[in-house]
Amino acid sequence: MSGNINTSFAGANSTAQALGDLTATDTTASTLVAPRAAVSFATAVAVAQDTTPAVPHANATTDGIATGGTITSSHILHWSVDWLVGPAPIAVDVSVTSISTHGGADYLSGYGLASPSVHGLL
Repeated sequence: MSGNINTSFAGANSTAQALGDLTATDTTASTLVAPRAAVSFATAVAVAQDTTPAVPHANATTDGIATGGTITSSHILHWSVDWLVGPAPIAVDVSVTSISTHGGADYLSGYGLASPSVHGLL
């Protein structure tokens, strides 16, 4: 007796931290799961501004994991800019991660064709 596992998993998380006189942070993470497919997406943004001579600090990170498919794809973007000149230095950090997996299992099993030898070729 043979068995198939039709489980796909994807997950992502995000964190944003900002240190300064004026700060703003935002994070989001979403996951979509469908038969034989899973997709996850995360974003993080951190912005900090100092009105004193101190240097502002911004940190945004995202990460993801996917398993269970025959094809897994991931894309990561990280962007960091510091404007440390002038009376109000600014730090900006942005992170985006997307990860997906799909495929796997026996696609013919839903049609009553669970054997790989559909026409006696194997």
